Amino acid sequence: MGMFDSFYTNEGKEIQTKKLDSTLSRYCIGDTVPDYELNYDGATGNYYLIEEYQDTSLIIINNIFIDYLVDADHNALKANTNHLFKTYLSNHELLSLKLSNIIKEKLNLQRNVLSKKMRAVEHILHGYTMYQENPDCTENKFLSLAYSNVTRFKQGESLEKLLNEALKMEDSTQSSFLD
Repeated sequence: MGMFDSFYTNEGKEIQTKKLDSTLSRYCIGDTVPDYELNYDGATGNYYLIEEYQDTSLIIINNIFIDYLVDADHNALKANTNHLFKTYLSNHELLSLKLSNIIKEKLNLQRNVLSKKMRAVEHILHGYTMYQENPDCTENKFLSLAYSNVTRFKQGESLEKLLNEALKMEDSTQSSFLD
């Protein structure tokens, strides 16, 4: 079958293509996509991609996967993709709104998850420092998050294990670090 790259719609549909690097890369709306040589709009310097076998077109502007269309009629799909592509490029306000929505729906959520992970790592490191300085330290009601980690260190858990847990969590509901 060979290797391919995959694009994912907001509904989770996978669109496989061999028109990129074929390195098993995965792209979702808002992801940066490397340059490729197909469907180049020389006037604007932008790319778009139509996958005929999937009845799906992918719109990539300035190397950002911003939209997709699905249509079983390939001719209609190609015409609609070209029209939408040119509409985005000619209507900067529409493109800005689309990119703002991508930021709001995807990138802000990712930033929030990363921020929670960083706070969890900070609490773990603070607890580890407290434990290293005084292995018998007692709970401080003002440092309860750090102390919960001290308790785990007292029980023999390693710094590496706690950090790995914090970095693997998807959101705060999957971790006791931020309770």
